[in-house]
Amino acid sequence: MTERQRLRWALAVVSSVIVVGVVGYVVIEGLSPIDALYETVITISTVGFEEPAGGLTDAGKLFTVILVLMGVGAVFYSAAVVLEVFIDEMVGGRRRLRREEKMIAKLQGHTIVCGYGRVGTSVAQRLVAHDVDVVVVDDDDERITNARDDGFVTVRGNAIQEDVLTAAALERARVLVACVHSDSDNLSIVLSARVRKPELYIVARASDLEAERRIKMAGANRVITPPEVGAERIAALVLDTGLTEFVDIATGGMLLEYRFEEMEITPGSELAGKTLAESQLRTRVGATVLAVRHADGRVTANPSPIMPLRAQDVLVAIGTAEQLEQLQKLM
Repeated sequence: MTERQRLRWALAVVSSVIVVGVVGYVVIEGLSPIDALYETVITISTVGFEEPAGGLTDAGKLFTVILVLMGVGAVFYSAAVVLEVFIDEMVGGRRRLRREEKMIAKLQGHTIVCGYGRVGTSVAQRLVAHDVDVVVVDDDDERITNARDDGFVTVRGNAIQEDVLTAAALERARVLVACVHSDSDNLSIVLSARVRKPELYIVARASDLEAERRIKMAGANRVITPPEVGAERIAALVLDTGLTEFVDIATGGMLLEYRFEEMEITPGSELAGKTLAESQLRTRVGATVLAVRHADGRVTANPSPIMPLRAQDVLVAIGTAEQLEQLQKLM
């Protein structure tokens, strides 16, 4: 249980005790809600006890004893939790901030994910699953806490501000993902990052096609529109049920994570001098070679199995991350 959850639980316990006390005094002693609240608060806070006119009934006295035992314990527990959270925020928070700053200072070629909402959470977790270093940037305390609980290095602040991106080591980053909720904020983040680092690869989120057009103009390399992606997926389910069901079975319902990569054959590679058929790449690693770019600039698409591979040829291959990693080792 996180500190915030413990704090909410403690406050919920105290609130419940107060509600029970008010209802009990109203029902048992016939007090008005205001008088019942007053009696409850002064009882559980140990400020002092003042019986209503005429004193309490036997049932009221027994109820008060129970209320004192419950209420005093709940109040002291809540006070301890509040004090612990306060101390942690003052001392532990600074220590955590310094630790994160040291971790960011060591990063090189990492990915900055701006926004840890539903989309940002999914993006960050998928990247980490592929051993990509990620820094999460968000200006919401709860989302930052969630990101830290998930094991991410974080920067608290609005990514529109230059000092926030600086704290996330923008100058050493390889990729920036702008997926905050507001299209205008995503546009500002993209524009600021592109100006500061022209070679940065930027992927952004947009809510509609008009926002996609503007964010591309601001400098994003790729812009994803979740509604459009969802619509394409639904259309695929309707138009090509057989293929889609096969893909779901083959991938366990997960999105296909095939990707394209270009890899150069080095002079010392075992592939140099062999034909595609002799290399048996499809059998050995599972990746598929779609094209070969030769050292003289020529490109051979859908290469023949008997085409020889030479040093400095660049293979354009498609496969999963694991398959492409195995292919890279052979190159």
